[in-house]
Formats: sequence, structure tokens, C-alpha cells
Amino acid sequence: MVHASRKKDVTPSGVRRFKCDNVKESRLIEENKRILRAKTDLKEFDYLYRNYFPMINSFVFHRVEDEAVRHEIVSNVFFKAMKKLNLFRILDARRCTFSSWLFRIAVNEVNQYYRERKKRQKIDERLKWEGLPQPHEPLDFSGVKRVLERLSEEEQTLISLRYFEKRPIREVAQIVGKKESAIKVRLHRTLKKMRQMLDKEQTDEPAL
Repeated sequence: MVHASRKKDVTPSGVRRFKCDNVKESRLIEENKRILRAKTDLKEFDYLYRNYFPMINSFVFHRVEDEAVRHEIVSNVFFKAMKKLNLFRILDARRCTFSSWLFRIAVNEVNQYYRERKKRQKIDERLKWEGLPQPHEPLDFSGVKRVLERLSEEEQTLISLRYFEKRPIREVAQIVGKKESAIKVRLHRTLKKMRQMLDKEQTDEPAL
């Protein structure tokens, strides 16, 4: 009995998939070359900055309300990336891409900002009890933004990366250093928590 030989996928979809994989691979190789050159040439780092600025800026935009603070955080992200570029290993790029590495720095910077803000708020509360004037008034947020601010740092990071930045689960897991299955469970619980918080706010609103 003669077995039919397995044929390669030469359908249009198969060809497109093959071309797409080749394009991605060539882009990754070219980017890795630029990263290597950027370790000794700041002009090459300028290319990385221009290429990744929009996505990092968008992530910080959805996490931080104050425009001046956003600009400072984004600047800090790329400044630290430039200083620590030698720590990024090309051989590990498939496990943790350069964009994931940048997002990790951004997450740390945003979390650091909120930790420092909490410290300032505690000082403000102390001043309030002592009857001293307040240096600033708390910001008033509404809707989903207000609910987001009531979440933990980790929950805010996951929601921002997955739904605002539309990063795949795999990359979100790389950025925060957890398993994909754990990320899916955490996102599900966080979304459920947000829905409950929004429902409660609507229920508590006084009738006109």
C-alpha cells in the first residue's frame, strides 16, 4: 500500500503565514543589531526611543492623570533604559522582548510614583489633623478612572497593559514576571471586581 506523501501548505493563507513569519524574524534580527549598536552609539538609541515612545507613553497616559508627571515618568523610563541597556541580553530576547523589558521599567516607574504619592498623602493627612494649610487639594476622578485608582498597583498594571495597550497575555506575563494562567485568573477577578464597584457606585447615587 502506497501512502500519500504529506504536502506543504501552499495555499494563499499558508504562503501569507510563511511571509509574515519571515518578516517578523527579519525585523527582530534588525532590531537586535540596533540594540547592540545602541550600547555604544547614542544615535542608535534615538531610533529605539522614537520606535517605542508611542506605546510607553500610551501606557503611562492610562495610569497617570497629571500631564507633567506623565512626561517625567516617560523620560525616566528611556533614561534608565539607556543607562541599563547593557543589562538587556539579546539571547534572552525570545523569552523577554525589548518592548517587554521597557514595559517592566515603565511599570516600576509608575508604581514608584504612586508609592511616593501615598507618602505625600500621609503627610497631608498629618498636616490636616494639626490644623495646618494643605499644599494641594486631592484630584477628583470619575467613572472607570475613579474605579481604577481604587485597585491595587498590580491590578492597575494588568488592566492598563491588557485593555488599554492591548498587549497579548503572553507579553503581560513576561512584563510582570508571572505565568500566563495566573494572569488570566487575575484579570478575570479584577474585571469582576471593577464591575461590582461600578454597580455599587450607580446604586449609591442619589435619585434626582
